[in-house]
Amino acid sequence: MLQRETRASGFTLIEIIVVLALITLLAGVVVPMVSGVSTQGQSAKILAVVDTLKKACSRHFADTGITAREYSGPNYTTANVRNLSMTQTTAGWRGPYIDHPLSYSDNPFGTYVHVYNTFTSGSPNPGGFDLVGGGTDTATGSGNFVRFGSVPQNVAQIVDESLDRSIPGDWMATGQVEYDAASRSLFVFLVDT
Repeated sequence: MLQRETRASGFTLIEIIVVLALITLLAGVVVPMVSGVSTQGQSAKILAVVDTLKKACSRHFADTGITAREYSGPNYTTANVRNLSMTQTTAGWRGPYIDHPLSYSDNPFGTYVHVYNTFTSGSPNPGGFDLVGGGTDTATGSGNFVRFGSVPQNVAQIVDESLDRSIPGDWMATGQVEYDAASRSLFVFLVDT
């Protein structure tokens, strides 16, 4: 009588090692690509919010002659810190100037977005903006800037490259974009009055 050889079903150690090596190789290629896409998307969202706020602050100033404030977050629900989105009694106000009150969802990192009405507002603050890269702040005093919280340096640098391509000097301290690495705060110039 003939005996059949039976082979146990399953994978050999070599097959498992080959599959794990392929998965590792693919992960090494895909993860950096996805990360780069995510970084580009985050910086694009910041730039879109900046563009909207720049237009809103310019219109608000043209209508009222004063610079606006707009703070995101659950603690900021009154008209005195929602000049762009809530009805105001200020003479000439023709808003709302943005389609919704600023919220944490306007920041791709889920934290605050604040529009300040002077360059020395907030803590930390830029104190002013060296818009030409000459080493001295050219926009000081009254004006609008926006501060995004919890922004990683690589995203801040992409935003800077988009707005300040030809500005000489330290990218963190010159041009329309400034960055405080200690607090991970991104400051973007909006309007100078």
